[in-house]
Amino acid sequence: MERIEITTKPNGAGRNWLEVGSFEIDGFGREEWIKKNAPQQDRRLRVDRRYSDRAETIDWILLVPDDYPLTIIKMNYDRLNPRKVDVIWEPKAASQTESGREDRIRRIFELAQGNDELMALLKEEFGR
Repeated sequence: MERIEITTKPNGAGRNWLEVGSFEIDGFGREEWIKKNAPQQDRRLRVDRRYSDRAETIDWILLVPDDYPLTIIKMNYDRLNPRKVDVIWEPKAASQTESGREDRIRRIFELAQGNDELMALLKEEFGR
């Protein structure tokens, strides 16, 4: 588990907060942030929050499991930068998962050798 300590300011000018979600590519090829949850509502994360005396800031301690699938960001909002995203934690690189997927597909084709019907279905599905 990875331990993350961060401070947020939930109210007033220059406020910021934490969100859990993922970046997805829309139909126009732009990367958009899709919020899935708040960190304190996700039961896969262990979260400890401490408020300052007048609740002006929140000190967060997050314990993130190694296999956590979502990205954790700090969303900043003020008049000059209405929406700025700082990535706090993200899952392992997509290239690693893509290479793992390719390895699994290659292994499926190896196991299907000799079964013409299965090979035809696999070629149709994966376009090989």
